[in-house]
Amino acid sequence: MHRHITFALLLAASLAACGTSSEAPPRQALSADEIQTALVGNTLVRLMGGLFFSWEYNGVHAADGTMEGRVRGPSEVERVPGTWEVTGEDLYCRTWSNDWGDGRRGCFRVSRAGEELIFEHVSGTSGGQRRYVYEWQAGVPEDL
Repeated sequence: MHRHITFALLLAASLAACGTSSEAPPRQALSADEIQTALVGNTLVRLMGGLFFSWEYNGVHAADGTMEGRVRGPSEVERVPGTWEVTGEDLYCRTWSNDWGDGRRGCFRVSRAGEELIFEHVSGTSGGQRRYVYEWQAGVPEDL
């Protein structure tokens, strides 16, 4: 039995020394300027669902403070405009023009981990979740 424990400890130490691809990249809180740079002219993508129903969210932000969210489900596409801003407290705030987030303003702290942007709810409406994780993609696809 002692040999099995020793082997398990050596294996664990070897794996830790090598590192693994499953290690999460470090998270970095973004400043107001970094949030602006990350969002304007780029796309946020979020995939949700399961085996029988799935949808894809794509969000784009313009420099003039307007934005558009597109949700593509199995049988339909919904496009929703909104407005956004970044505050002096390094918060991203958005308001959708429909019932998303009850049409009320919601503010989030934004951080980056690799190619993901993480939005943590701070104030106002959360839109249903306290935390949103998006894949960040450079540019805006033509079909968006």
